[in-house]
Amino acid sequence: MNDKTSNIHPKSARWTGAAIALVALVAAACGTNNNTTTKKPSSPAANTSVQCASGTISGAGSTFVQTIVQQWIKDYAAACPGATVNYQGVGSGAGIQQLTAGTVDFAGSDVPMSATEQTGAEAKQGAVLHIPWSAGGIAVEYNVKSVSDLKLTPDVLAGIFAGKIVKWDDPAIKQVNSGVTLPSEGIQVIHRSDGSGTTAAFTSYLTAAAGTVWKSGAAKDVPWPTGQGAKGSDGVTAAVKQTDGAIGYAELSFAKANSLRVAQIKNAGGSFAVPDGTSVAAALSSATVPSDLKVKINYSPTDPGAYPISTTTFMLVPQKPADPVKAKLLKAFVLYALGPGQQAADGLSYAPLPSSLVNQAKAVAESIQG
Repeated sequence: MNDKTSNIHPKSARWTGAAIALVALVAAACGTNNNTTTKKPSSPAANTSVQCASGTISGAGSTFVQTIVQQWIKDYAAACPGATVNYQGVGSGAGIQQLTAGTVDFAGSDVPMSATEQTGAEAKQGAVLHIPWSAGGIAVEYNVKSVSDLKLTPDVLAGIFAGKIVKWDDPAIKQVNSGVTLPSEGIQVIHRSDGSGTTAAFTSYLTAAAGTVWKSGAAKDVPWPTGQGAKGSDGVTAAVKQTDGAIGYAELSFAKANSLRVAQIKNAGGSFAVPDGTSVAAALSSATVPSDLKVKINYSPTDPGAYPISTTTFMLVPQKPADPVKAKLLKAFVLYALGPGQQAADGLSYAPLPSSLVNQAKAVAESIQG
């Protein structure tokens, strides 16, 4: 994810495009580094070598990716005891602000930086790379005790978050949930209160799939027509769990960890899908990958198995960190995430990246210089 590297030019490609050439590029870039060592981790990939580097780095940003990043940190530390990686889930917007200010070494974001954000960051940090390192589904989590199976169309979902559908037994919800007994209680909308890449992806979906209903735009923070705000994916999930009749959105792992039910969302293929590794992978197969790796999600996938509210998530990192020791560890850690770390995705309710995207991301990660 980088639109400033010298060897990357803006041309669009699909997941399957240029994979052979990129494999060759990655192989050429992976020369011997006398400042790193190679070790075998006991978990999660005993048969996969890990490039180790020593030192301490810190990151902040996306709460969406927090669960898998913490797992990567744990597993990388087990393989490379001389390395310390810290990460705080403070929201994509705050993470970008901290990266720009130089108070963290990398940021996590569920959407690419805006042109203004990137200009600001690069004025202080030099070229900033966008490296996709994971993907997942944004779950529509709800707490309606009498409803164990809920289906929502894009227009109905947009109508709820736009404040136009305010009761669970609204005719529009009934129409797509035949045979389900829906209560007459009010719908309590919970949304993010902080600048959030998850919000940007969720509202981008609403705009793309239900633009005639959703009029509040797509951004990390939008003028919500209804509901109450909570900080972070964990805050939204906690509020939904504690509030009867509530509905919210968060990365799937948060809903599963709190035993919240998740709605099925109708995709452009006419089927209702829930987020999981398979349905997210199906959705990502129709995404567009420009050579700066700022992935453009197709929120109307026609594959009947695709979950439409899916997103990639990115590591944002200066291409030339000021500290060469940190540069080596940043490169080694993201290469771990793109290598053995992908094996952790399914068990944590994320989706492994497509192999062609992994190859592209590795090639960009190799350009990190000390």
